[in-house]
Amino acid sequence: MYVVIPLPAAYLMGDDPSRLAWAPFLLGLAKMYLPFITYGLVFHVLYHRLMPRLVAGLKGVRQRTALHAAVVVVVTPVVAFLLQPLERLLTAHPTQYTHYLIISYIFTAACLFPSLWCQELRHRTRRAEHLALVERKAALEAQLLALQARTDPHFLFNSLNTVASLIAEDPVLAERTLERLADLFRYALDSSRARTVRLERELAMISDYLELQSARFGSRLHTSLRVERGLCDIEVPPLLLQPLVENAIVHGTSQRREGRVEVSVRRERDELVVEVSDDGPGPGRSSHTGAGTGVASVLERLSLHYAGRGSLRLEPDPRGGCLARLALPIGEVP
Repeated sequence: MYVVIPLPAAYLMGDDPSRLAWAPFLLGLAKMYLPFITYGLVFHVLYHRLMPRLVAGLKGVRQRTALHAAVVVVVTPVVAFLLQPLERLLTAHPTQYTHYLIISYIFTAACLFPSLWCQELRHRTRRAEHLALVERKAALEAQLLALQARTDPHFLFNSLNTVASLIAEDPVLAERTLERLADLFRYALDSSRARTVRLERELAMISDYLELQSARFGSRLHTSLRVERGLCDIEVPPLLLQPLVENAIVHGTSQRREGRVEVSVRRERDELVVEVSDDGPGPGRSSHTGAGTGVASVLERLSLHYAGRGSLRLEPDPRGGCLARLALPIGEVP
């Protein structure tokens, strides 16, 4: 840009270089390149040393634009004033300072603001790439945690013990329970390669999980899964619902003689709403002390995946117990 622009700029700054002899032509060309090289170096140093610290403290686009405009207004006349004596040495017909300053403003703005715009596009691209990498890492960590939870010795022992006890009493249920356990492992492994899955697959995994827990707790646990029609093709992050269902069972049922866990999925305007409720002691009143990573993992993935447009609320259920309400935007590419 700094190599090409001075050539047409010569016609704006004074003499037509094509009508001059070689010596005046070279001096005129040096006259053109001098301000462009000088302004380029000045703004390069300024925007690499001072401006990043000043821009970092500004959040709004208007504030940053005003700062850039102020820099052009202040720096340009200072550099133009310092370059005027050098211009007089290079040409017999120096440009008047006012005219020189106006031209300097025009070309400084023409070079600086497109450069800033290109830089902003690069920064946005880098931020988007960084966010995608962070989200992918968080998703993989959440999937790994879920897989580890499924392979937890207590969970695996209880599940296998349940299957063993059912072999003599109900071999069909024992076989189905073992198949559900295998499906959970398969889904956790397969979803590690996908950023999103269809809601139908996620709910199928939740159904398997509820059946597995029902086989374990027997008549102590009552579960239900209600899904509004027409939602199966919506894309959601994998293993996002399972921690909420697991919390409902652990905090609402495992420490009691009998419990209820209900999962409902519906659409409200432009949001997919998933509610997981139990009839336990309610938020913050459970006697079970866990690590608290389930809800924290869901919140982190919502923040990364939906950029703050998804939400999770834990509140008392009107019928008693705890209600986890998950709201996800519909129709947006995560």
